[in-house]
Amino acid sequence: METSKQPAQPKMGTEIGKEVGTFTVGLAKEGERSAVVLGAARLDVSLEHLLKAILCHNPGGDDNLFDVERPIGSFSAKTALAYRLGLIDPEMEHALQMVRKIRNSFAHSTDVATLANSPHKDRVEELAKVAIKSSHWLGLNDQVEKLISNPTLAKFATAVTVMLIIIETIATLSEHSHPRVVASFSLNP
Repeated sequence: METSKQPAQPKMGTEIGKEVGTFTVGLAKEGERSAVVLGAARLDVSLEHLLKAILCHNPGGDDNLFDVERPIGSFSAKTALAYRLGLIDPEMEHALQMVRKIRNSFAHSTDVATLANSPHKDRVEELAKVAIKSSHWLGLNDQVEKLISNPTLAKFATAVTVMLIIIETIATLSEHSHPRVVASFSLNP
């Protein structure tokens, strides 16, 4: 008897929420420097997922466009391409740039870096002003504040979580439909 394979079901809301939630709980256990670097790295992976969802696949199998030192190998290049392709709106692009700047400062600082000091605190505030527009913010912010006692780190983690949910949702929708959906903070769940 031959069995037919069912097509893979797209991961949607609940599954994306669980994955991102697990990641956010992990961020809560990290110090500021690690949380910032890991948050940016996870956003980088999500942007790659989004771009791969809409780009034609390499017929050879391996897609080295995303390798380090390749055309789309950096967080900055992925952000710029996603914006130029209309996959993310200007606010999401700006928020990703804020995360990248904070990450770069933390990653390249030999001093103890903290989100409580300027310019990091100002960037987190700017990031939060954009992310708070999402309908995801309210419920997530309360949950993250219970996990993270540092208010600035909690804002950063909430903003990153909101961004991850939005980008991963758009990537999943893009994998399974042809109409282009734009990642925006005004996207409702």
